Amino acid sequence: MNYTGRFEDGTVFDTTDEAIAKESGIYGENARYEPFIVIVGAKHVVEGLDEDFIGKDAGYHGTVEVPPAKGYGERKPELITTHSISGFKDKPVKGMRVSIDGKAGTVVMTIGRKVRVDFNNPMAGKTMIFDYSIEDVIDDDLEKIRYLLKSYFAIDFDVEIDDDNVLIESPQGLRFNERWLILKERLAQELLQSLDIESVKFVETYLES
Repeated sequence: MNYTGRFEDGTVFDTTDEAIAKESGIYGENARYEPFIVIVGAKHVVEGLDEDFIGKDAGYHGTVEVPPAKGYGERKPELITTHSISGFKDKPVKGMRVSIDGKAGTVVMTIGRKVRVDFNNPMAGKTMIFDYSIEDVIDDDLEKIRYLLKSYFAIDFDVEIDDDNVLIESPQGLRFNERWLILKERLAQELLQSLDIESVKFVETYLES
């Protein structure tokens, strides 16, 4: 799928279109502007958008409005808490993203030696409008696996399906990549839940030099 997400005031917060990203002032040098691979129902996107995919075919283009209840939820006042400034490594300033006890938050103000941190998702309480198109519907299991892997790491993987067992060759350049090590189990679970397979095996091959 390709998409552009906007708030009700028209502000673009995300897009797969490079031209729109530049025009909206959200362009990132390291961002990938290309169709986004989604397993419907796997929570790759917010619930309201995910639900809108159901029953749609390749070539569909439409718009869906996603309320907070189907997006990032309503804002909760109890998630805005006060902390001592001594617990911060760097001087906290308004708008700074911080992590406290493993939870990500945003500094909303500092008062003397106290810091107010908002642990609500920055998108909480906001209605989102998605203009999207379905570029293709992937039916072949092997292609599904390859596209999903590429969506995470932007490289091609060697993949085989043998008697309902998926074998994925770990690319040499990723074997010690922290993100790869963390995401392998998540990828395996997504494949097991979305395909009619029995197991997922990650294979490392070493050759005599």
